[in-house]
Amino acid sequence: MSENEVVIISLLVSVLGLIVIAGIVWFGYILARVSRKSPALTGNPALDGVLAEWVRQGSGSSDDLPRVAYESYSEYLHRRNEFWTAYGQVLLAVLIVVVLTVLLITQTITAEAGLPILSGISGFAIAKGISATKSSGLPQLKRPGG
Repeated sequence: MSENEVVIISLLVSVLGLIVIAGIVWFGYILARVSRKSPALTGNPALDGVLAEWVRQGSGSSDDLPRVAYESYSEYLHRRNEFWTAYGQVLLAVLIVVVLTVLLITQTITAEAGLPILSGISGFAIAKGISATKSSGLPQLKRPGG
């Protein structure tokens, strides 16, 4: 390839990578903005579910409400933090892939150096996908009289 072709391909990959990164950042911004405008009772869907269940059951489960509300809210915070951690890792992985692709196209680094890094990133993505399928269950409310 000529030097002009390499520059054009590198610029195209860079622009495409920046568009993808901007899309991921935009998705996170929209998601964070929507989650702040939750129309629910408390702004927390998990806690709202517990409160709705408590109201539906009536009296008799008030002893369990603080424990269940605490556990539910803790689970919500855990899942939220896990999501944003994975979001940041994916954003960083996309950035690394774009930079490595440009470096490989311009032959700044060799395939022997860049491809192991790319396979490590793909291994991370597969491992993150497998760990995301695991879920922990919320505690069940005790039914009055049973």
